[in-house]
Amino acid sequence: MNQRVKSGLAVTQKHLSLCDNNLRKAEADSRNAFVEKAIEFYAGYLNARENPNFIDEIFALKVQQKVEQIGKSLGTGQYKIAVELAVLSHIAASQVRMTESELRRLRENCADEVKRLGSVPTFEQAYRFQHSNERY
Repeated sequence: MNQRVKSGLAVTQKHLSLCDNNLRKAEADSRNAFVEKAIEFYAGYLNARENPNFIDEIFALKVQQKVEQIGKSLGTGQYKIAVELAVLSHIAASQVRMTESELRRLRENCADEVKRLGSVPTFEQAYRFQHSNERY
């Protein structure tokens, strides 16, 4: 990291307030960091004529950050769902007696059903099937 040079920068109270109110949004941990980011951004904006991809690069960076944030959220949600599914699987397995061939047929039929429906069958659909004359 480059060493900072002290300068006699004077700003109005309005600009200090703008800085302080936007530190978190700018992901800056100090006024110095905020001002450095602001200078880099504005200089890039001014030089955009020389680099027409500047706005595209900024937009791409923000999109990437949002996608990563969404990915983390989805990952957490998938983990929680996987835990709940594991609990339900163990409860069901402790109560059901099936042969290996019956279990294999059940898995194949469930895979076919999910493909056919394009989603997971509802409890009601599974209940109706299990209590009908159709069996795996």
